[in-house]
Amino acid sequence: MPVAAQVPDGWIVWGSFMGVNATLGQNGIWFSHPRDGLVPSIRVTGLPPALGYDPAGLRGAACISYRSSDGMLIAGERAPAGTSVDLHVMRLQGSAVVFDQLFSVGTSAGVGEIPQAALLPDGRIVVAATALQPGGPLAQFQTLQYAWQGVGIVDTISGSVTPIPISNLSSFPGVINGLAVTPDGQDVYITNYISGTLGDLWRVPIAGGTATLVATVTAGASNVAIDNDGTVLVTALAGPPNLFRYNPWNGTVTPIATVSGPLNAVAVERASGEYVLATANAGSPSRSLIRMNAFGAETVLLSPNQQTISGVDFNPNPEAYGASTPGAVDYFWKLAPNPGGLPLLGNVGFSLTLAGTASTVANAITAISLQRTAPTPWFGLTSHVDLALAAVQFTVMVDEMTVPLPLPNNPAFLGVELFVQTFLSELPTELLAASPGVSLTLM
Repeated sequence: MPVAAQVPDGWIVWGSFMGVNATLGQNGIWFSHPRDGLVPSIRVTGLPPALGYDPAGLRGAACISYRSSDGMLIAGERAPAGTSVDLHVMRLQGSAVVFDQLFSVGTSAGVGEIPQAALLPDGRIVVAATALQPGGPLAQFQTLQYAWQGVGIVDTISGSVTPIPISNLSSFPGVINGLAVTPDGQDVYITNYISGTLGDLWRVPIAGGTATLVATVTAGASNVAIDNDGTVLVTALAGPPNLFRYNPWNGTVTPIATVSGPLNAVAVERASGEYVLATANAGSPSRSLIRMNAFGAETVLLSPNQQTISGVDFNPNPEAYGASTPGAVDYFWKLAPNPGGLPLLGNVGFSLTLAGTASTVANAITAISLQRTAPTPWFGLTSHVDLALAAVQFTVMVDEMTVPLPLPNNPAFLGVELFVQTFLSELPTELLAASPGVSLTLM
């Protein structure tokens, strides 16, 4: 059976580092509502000391990722000289850490850190590491200002930390400051902070080889994210501009206008296509979470006064799970973005959209259940929902179909989980097929 989520469905998870006192904010990891800044954030308790408060400002969570396949919360350290620079893979019970597995990427030479991490489709984790002493697994290249640095893959099953062999890593000026993996897991984008007015974006195959300089930005590059359309977002710690979009198909770099000033981290809310930006210490307001919609409008979501917010991610909602059963056509849910938006209470236009990999016409039965199941054989199909607890909708699918699920504005439904799957009889072949499951939690 799939594991339950640890971060509330649809919520933001973010972390901070460099905290030096209560006035300037301390370190930690929190969960925050993606729309309502008045909903109290939830602080993660039981964090290991390396991710917690340090009076010298040399510890904390330098990056955050959420692995929804198993609910693990992933954080990369900022670490003082002479200590191990670790990637933490944590299991939570509620908001409390109950298990923490460490993977060392090397020893800190000054203030070593893992500035960003990204997930491969198989759950392995790509990390960058900087300011290392020689000899560690990711001490691949020595710089004059930032000691040793490198990029590698952490396998949380085997325990291995394997460098990605980049033949021209010595060509990287400055310091590696962020990375993101392409959706197919074949390539990794890496940012390089050179100065307050200059940054690079490189692309390298995940198996290693020669890195290609694909873009230069006119500000100090920081974190990276891949947008729903496959373009690459790069934040900048100076500027303006403070946010850039790289188009890998035509090689263009376009500044995205912002009013929030220097930015540290960025994450894409897949269901809506909106962004959450973390302002840097010089941002306006500083150390805050900012929402940016599809039209570029910014809204301050949260100014928590918890020092430098250096990592941000989402627990997707809705989210597909399980395998489809193809007929003549295979089927998938359109969730990035979801045309029906987020499953927010009061969203009477909420819906899910099912599409096929080719043109098709089929009779469709959609089951909307209160419980998911392990993959269960059913008339040659694989079911992922409990049909005994399901309501059904009947329709005819022509290439794609919309499943309307209007949500009442009733707090009694807050936190209700729904699990949806469509079963199809294709015309005129009469082959049977089934979609993957999709889960959603009312927020």
